[in-house]
Amino acid sequence: MTSGPTETTTSTEKDAAELERFRDRLRLFAARRLRDWAEAEDVAQEALRRALQAMRSGKIANPAALPSFLFQTAVHICQHRGRSAGRETKALQRLAFDGAAAATDPTDPLQTLISAERREAVRRALAQLDAGDRELLSLTYVETLEAAEIGLRLNLSAGNVRVRRHRALRRLAELLGVTPEADRGHRG
Repeated sequence: MTSGPTETTTSTEKDAAELERFRDRLRLFAARRLRDWAEAEDVAQEALRRALQAMRSGKIANPAALPSFLFQTAVHICQHRGRSAGRETKALQRLAFDGAAAATDPTDPLQTLISAERREAVRRALAQLDAGDRELLSLTYVETLEAAEIGLRLNLSAGNVRVRRHRALRRLAELLGVTPEADRGHRG
């Protein structure tokens, strides 16, 4: 007897119900690490999604291993988010430092010229982005709103805001001709 679509659906629903009982504990676990309930909800959802995918592919054969898999996955997701936030903070600090360097020595004509050229290049590149990307970047870097606040304004989840922001920044970098290799040389 072969397994039909009904058996697969029932099995998937059973697996999802089994995982759902861990949602609140995962959310609390992530909230303690991240200190942000919206981020914690995203982490819990992603950990549950990954566990369901692992169960479907047979990577979790022993049901007793499920809690350990879930919480270790949540740890990895939290660590990744922490690293991403750290990289974003460093990038913003570099940007602020570059701007502060130009502002501290207004008598250096070369620095003033380079800063003016850089600002104009960024303005031109921003004008080439679509309106949604411009709005998202403006809310992030001009109004300095967090992903959750931007999500409320744009009717998006905080996770979706972060993904869209990452993609918008990548498009902006491409328009500016900035590549990861060129950026590594800049940090030196």
